[in-house]
Amino acid sequence: MSPLLIGILVAGGVLILLSIGFINHSLEQTKLERARLTAELNARLNICQTTGSQLPGQFMSPELKKILISYEAHLLGKLLRVDRKNQRAQQQLDASRNLLAQTDIPVDNAPLKIDNPVAAKEVRSQLENLQHLLTQAHHDGVLDKASLQQWSVQIRQQLIALALDMFQIIAEQAMRENKPRVAKLQYERAITYLNNLKSPAYTQELERYKHLMKMAEIATIRAEQANTGDSSELTAGLQELEQSDASWKKKAVYDD
Repeated sequence: MSPLLIGILVAGGVLILLSIGFINHSLEQTKLERARLTAELNARLNICQTTGSQLPGQFMSPELKKILISYEAHLLGKLLRVDRKNQRAQQQLDASRNLLAQTDIPVDNAPLKIDNPVAAKEVRSQLENLQHLLTQAHHDGVLDKASLQQWSVQIRQQLIALALDMFQIIAEQAMRENKPRVAKLQYERAITYLNNLKSPAYTQELERYKHLMKMAEIATIRAEQANTGDSSELTAGLQELEQSDASWKKKAVYDD
């Protein structure tokens, strides 16, 4: 076998090995990309489905429900293109399409009474997730720009109302517990929050919270004065007891 033939065979063998390595690397990269995309779509689907089912009823409407179901169907379609054997995704897609085919989409989200900071924090997180979902839906072509802007304004108003309600709830609870200083602090925070918004639409709310803060301030002063009065009465009582004790000791000395 000539040296030239041996060289050609060696070069061919190296080329084959390099080709196999490149193909394996490409297949591995494709597999990793498919797994990444599947995980991302499942995460977005989970948020979409959770928001659609758990968002309190006072924030949900048939129109919003339809948007979320449409986006869910869009995500399920993308997931099936990545994983065509996903029977669960296919069943969910069929169910979503059946809902979208209905004239009136049912909304069974139960209203939630938001009367504590924990509930308010949870609802705020859900509304923020909703805003993120609608933004993604717009980027994916499911929601047009005008609709996104409309819903963004509405969600922002809901978040503002939620924050103001919590300031009010905590302040009113503090007043019931005879803690006007805490109430005053909450009203001050509400005023700062409204000032930072820099929106004329909340002028009346700003004036209302300023009035409430003044009332809480008056209640604070009265509480402090009452505490001062109690302290003075206690001091006077102790002085009277000390004087009585001193008089008794003098009397005892004289009697001896």
